[in-house]
Amino acid sequence: MNLVAADIGGTKTLIALARREGDRWTFAHKKRLPSDDYGSLPELLDHWFETELGENSDFAGIGLALAGPVTGTGDSAHAQVTNLQWPPLEAAELRRRFGAPTALVNDFAAIGASLDALEPDDTVLLQSGNPDPEGPRLVVGAGTGLGTCMVGAPPQARLYAGEGGHADFAPADAWQSALAEWVRGREGRCSREHLLSGPGIARIARFINRGISDDALNGALGSSDPAAEIGRLAEQGHPPALQVIQRFVSIYAGQLGDLALTALPRGGVFIAGGIAPRLLEHFLRADFIAAFRDKPPMQRLLEGLPLHLIIHPEPGLLGAAVTAHRAVATAGE
Repeated sequence: MNLVAADIGGTKTLIALARREGDRWTFAHKKRLPSDDYGSLPELLDHWFETELGENSDFAGIGLALAGPVTGTGDSAHAQVTNLQWPPLEAAELRRRFGAPTALVNDFAAIGASLDALEPDDTVLLQSGNPDPEGPRLVVGAGTGLGTCMVGAPPQARLYAGEGGHADFAPADAWQSALAEWVRGREGRCSREHLLSGPGIARIARFINRGISDDALNGALGSSDPAAEIGRLAEQGHPPALQVIQRFVSIYAGQLGDLALTALPRGGVFIAGGIAPRLLEHFLRADFIAAFRDKPPMQRLLEGLPLHLIIHPEPGLLGAAVTAHRAVATAGE
């Protein structure tokens, strides 16, 4: 059974023809398209169908992971892609237009949907804990922003997307308190996302760079992608950049621990997003786990939670395929 899967962002859309073979997923006709080159999602899909599939456009369902809010479920789902001037999306209308069940899902919820389709090599185990196969799971990921999603136990694996990234940042020590106060003076408040994101890495770097004015760090902050440049400097052993990354990872660990205490995801905590895989060596360090557990008197509780880091390159696309598969199954019931 062929399915159309797409991971749609404000800048680019990744789209492919997905097929499930046993427990494995394969993707063909994969294409990355500039989202804002098209006036609407149907226009983008029409272009892909015409250029990639031609007359061989046989598919049973469509799964669309969207960078924006999704309300409702099934045919009653509505969505709006953030940072694009596209008309609102309606699952029922897309189903009528393309002749197949269509699932709309938030892009981070799609990562949650991908959990049970990941292969063993798609994750790195950071802490084994005591996994409960019937327990809920928590997905948290820093990228352009900070996403959160609760995922139920398989096989149903219901998705509960949240906005935990916009909660206020709770500093763990005096240094983090000073950082938070500095961010508040510039942004009006300091949320988790203000620090745990690509822009957040740049904020931490500016805070650290106030007193030293390091030339290399100044250059990275003036680049088109400061977070990537700071990460590159850290890989080279540049001390101020390395300090930025270490502070970022420590904050990440502490906030992840806070979220885990709130949700108690005994099925596991999964770190997602584009930043963590690039900084894997830092997440593998003992001080990351120590900061995650440092919540007296709940250290033993956090020690028991399995902790994984997702290194699959396209979990959003995989999750879109899973949601398409579910939409077809639901339509057939």
